[in-house]
Amino acid sequence: MSELSPTAWTTAQTRAQFFAIARLRWNMLVNGFRRKGGAGELVARIIAYPVLAAMAIGPSIAAGFAAYFCTTHTHLDWIAWLLWGTFAFCQLLNINLSQPGSTFDPTQLIRFPMRARIYVLIRLCFGLLTPANVIGTMIAFCIALGIIVAAPQLWLYTIVALGLFAAANVLFSRMVFAWVDRWLSTRRAREIFTGLIFAFSIGIQWLNFTFNPAYNHGRSHAHDLSRRVTFFMNLYHRAHPLLAWLPPELTASSLVAAHQANLIHFFKGSFGVALYAAVFFLTFALRMSKEFRGENLSDAANAVSRPPTLKPATLSSAAFAQPSAPSAFPPFATRGTILSPLVSALLAKEFLYLRRNLGLFYAFVTPVVFVFLFAGRLATRSGGAAWIFPAALAYSMMGILPLSFNSFGMEGAGSQLYFYAPVSMREICLAKNLINILLALVEIVAVLAIVSYVAAPPPLWVIASTLLWIAATLLVALTVGNRRSLSAPKKVDLARATRRQASGLSALIAVGIFFASIAVAAILAIAGYFLHLLWLLAPIFAVLAAAAFILYWRGLNGLDRFALAHREQLFEELCKAS
Repeated sequence: MSELSPTAWTTAQTRAQFFAIARLRWNMLVNGFRRKGGAGELVARIIAYPVLAAMAIGPSIAAGFAAYFCTTHTHLDWIAWLLWGTFAFCQLLNINLSQPGSTFDPTQLIRFPMRARIYVLIRLCFGLLTPANVIGTMIAFCIALGIIVAAPQLWLYTIVALGLFAAANVLFSRMVFAWVDRWLSTRRAREIFTGLIFAFSIGIQWLNFTFNPAYNHGRSHAHDLSRRVTFFMNLYHRAHPLLAWLPPELTASSLVAAHQANLIHFFKGSFGVALYAAVFFLTFALRMSKEFRGENLSDAANAVSRPPTLKPATLSSAAFAQPSAPSAFPPFATRGTILSPLVSALLAKEFLYLRRNLGLFYAFVTPVVFVFLFAGRLATRSGGAAWIFPAALAYSMMGILPLSFNSFGMEGAGSQLYFYAPVSMREICLAKNLINILLALVEIVAVLAIVSYVAAPPPLWVIASTLLWIAATLLVALTVGNRRSLSAPKKVDLARATRRQASGLSALIAVGIFFASIAVAAILAIAGYFLHLLWLLAPIFAVLAAAAFILYWRGLNGLDRFALAHREQLFEELCKAS
């Protein structure tokens, strides 16, 4: 692929480039499973793929039947609702699943003799098989299949219209994520983007919680439901003149025109969708062309390119008379604390990482907001049941437990300093675990206050049992997570949205520990309820928490040998170029 030729570039050479890159990706994927820990990643993918398949097959079948119903009842204009739903569903999947990381950094391809347009096409192909794009294309295919079964004479028009819509949908996703990487190149942009995602997610849940009759039992009547439906239909009809120029409406209108044998309007609608797809592709190509010219979006590059804003300070004679400044790690690195100076300094550093990781802030705050929205209504429907507090706390812990499974992800090449300095890996992991414990304590206090305010204060035995159960679960997760952080780390790049942020097997293990703990707690709670021995739950969970603490402490003592044995995996992942 990298050989130079004095003659003009040929199509055969372009095909050879694509073939070489495809073969490279395949070989790197296969060889990745042969390395240490690769078998676990393969198992994680085998387990995860059926879940993604269910997410694709279920909505696709439902959309196909809905399209068949709309066509048989001569309401092809209703297809627009299915297409809007497909578009929204794909974007939600893009936000929640993100874009899978590549087996290598595709920006390294600019080192080879390659034209800009070839590089743009290669980067486009790199993201075509993301879960959201595959699912969106399957849904569009099933919608087309439903229309063709109901109206076989429209098969050609349906294939053209839905094919253009699927292409526009995929190109829109590629365009957005390409520019998101550019927008996230600065810390302020990351803060704004995270805030918008947070507000959008909370808004969607609030709308669902407020207007869904399932969550308004005893409050919503048929008249109120009809009034809300009428309100949204009026809002849609007012916005329809603007929505009619967007791809879902253009696709539906072209199908209606084809059904009415109005070929001029069909080609107008199809041309409009194709024009959108072309604009999305050109916008994506513009971003990739800048990347091809060597644009660097890293924080280090932005810091170098930014002009200095601080004036050089002038020292006065009074400055030399002043005592030296205090340590840069208050209030932790102070004498008189129960922590060692090393753990205190590391704890302060972890707080800096916590402050810069906006994704962690999103995962930390979102469950608390959802608990506030749902706890009151669920308590009302269930008569103020005592299970509201443990259920809400278990839900909020879903954002805390996985953090310990990639605690070195933000260290980067600095992780090597831990092995050069006279420090113990036991103290390093202890400081990282203390951050997780502090976050869990904040979540516990917040959830307890919310449940007590919107529902009722839970009984003391429920609070004690729940806290002991959470302590046992958290300690087990920390014990396993410390070892997974060293043996299977994943480099976290806050400035890129298209990189996977955690090991697949580590995420699977975290979920497995969490649900296994829930299953044990549920079995004990059900047995205690039927045997009228609920008071025994607290002592049982206390014993489990004590056993988990012993396991955690022994795990800490063995981390130095474990880290030394797995330092190659740690450096290989964290020291690679972003």
